[in-house]
Amino acid sequence: MPPRIRREPPARRDARIRKHLAQAKDYWLKAPLELAQGDVCQAGEEGWGTVAQLTKSVATLRSWEHYDHVAIQEAVTALISELPEQAEAIDQGLSAAERLHGNFYEVFMTAERAEIAMLQVRPLLEILWDLLPEEYTGGGSFAEWAASDSS
Repeated sequence: MPPRIRREPPARRDARIRKHLAQAKDYWLKAPLELAQGDVCQAGEEGWGTVAQLTKSVATLRSWEHYDHVAIQEAVTALISELPEQAEAIDQGLSAAERLHGNFYEVFMTAERAEIAMLQVRPLLEILWDLLPEEYTGGGSFAEWAASDSS
């Protein structure tokens, strides 16, 4: 099922993409700190939040709905169809993000499993990042953006 369409003015769309990117970066930077403090529950939610926010950035750019969990899954599933050569990385990244999110509610992961899931999420984040135009990425990689001081 293709993502639902959402229409909005270009200026609003631009502001929302930038907001989602700032939130994604905030979550991604917090995740290792939470893990280091032993808060596997919160670290996992930061990992899920990063995936959700970068997905929302791409979805907003494409005028796709993304306001609930199902819409985020639909957007990622559409990307699997669009990018078959990256389907495995996208699917594995989404599955890892879902486990991280589930851990927030059920707390079933060890710190080691959470670290592995965060590593599995990273390729999906890089794919999502690469789908954004240079006006949002500055032409840099996901790693450069995540390591920089500004959003």
